[in-house]
Amino acid sequence: MKSKECQQCGTEFLGRTNKKFCSNTCKNNHHNEAYRQSNKVVFNLDKKLHKNRAVLKDMFQVYRSSPISIDILKARGFDKNFHTHTFNAPSGDRYVMVYEVGYKMSFDGQVQIIELEAVA
Repeated sequence: MKSKECQQCGTEFLGRTNKKFCSNTCKNNHHNEAYRQSNKVVFNLDKKLHKNRAVLKDMFQVYRSSPISIDILKARGFDKNFHTHTFNAPSGDRYVMVYEVGYKMSFDGQVQIIELEAVA
C-alpha cells in the first residue's frame, strides 16, 4: 500500500487510495477552515451587528427611552453604519433597528433607544 500525505497536517499515513486526511480531526479542521474562509464577510458583518445590538440593549437597560449622546454608544464600540432594518413608528418617527432594538437620531446628536416587544 502506498503512503499518502494528509492535506491538513502533512503527516504520512496509509489508507484507501481516495483517502485525503490522516484522521477525522484533520478532516474536520480542514473543512471548518474552508467554511470559515468562504463565509468570512458574513461572519464579520454578523459580529458587528451583534456588537451593536449588545451596546443598544445595555444602554436601554440603563437609560430606557431617555435621550443620550451618540458618543456614549460610540465609546462602547457602536458603529451606526451597521443595522438590520428601519422601523416607521405610527407616530411617524423612523427608527434604525438592529434586530429588536433600535434608535432614533435627533439633530443635536442625541439618540432615543427603543426595544420592540417580541411577537410570539
